[in-house]
Amino acid sequence: MKIQVDNDKIIIYLYNYFFKNYEKKYLIDDIKKIFLRLIQYYHIEINGGYDVIVYQNTKYGTILEIIKQDELLFPNDFIDIKVKFYKNTNFYLRAKDYYIFKDYYNVKYYNGYYYINIDDVDNILKVLEFTEILYKEKDNYLDKMKLIK
Repeated sequence: MKIQVDNDKIIIYLYNYFFKNYEKKYLIDDIKKIFLRLIQYYHIEINGGYDVIVYQNTKYGTILEIIKQDELLFPNDFIDIKVKFYKNTNFYLRAKDYYIFKDYYNVKYYNGYYYINIDDVDNILKVLEFTEILYKEKDNYLDKMKLIK
């Protein structure tokens, strides 16, 4: 589990983690367990209303984007979540150095960075440390990338 905390946004990278059941009740229960872990083990203060956006990729796992919306209407120990779920999302890896992707095909280039679809990488752990994951479609720049290999 990798966690990035910005002002009102928490991004959680869950490598090889998939929600077992996509029914709303079970999905919210699993997300509540993740919230409890953030509070108990990582000492992140969480209260109020949150939008939770779940991006899932069959090769990587799951990325949660937790965005704080409002805390004024809720008591200190209350959490309200709204969940959006995206299955089979295209994840891309981005790197400054071409040699990270030299062994792969379908490498693309845009604005000083090299990109590859995570589904085209056979050993993700080999390159994950040296790359950044792009999981939102708007971050992928698909229409502007040029295929180089």
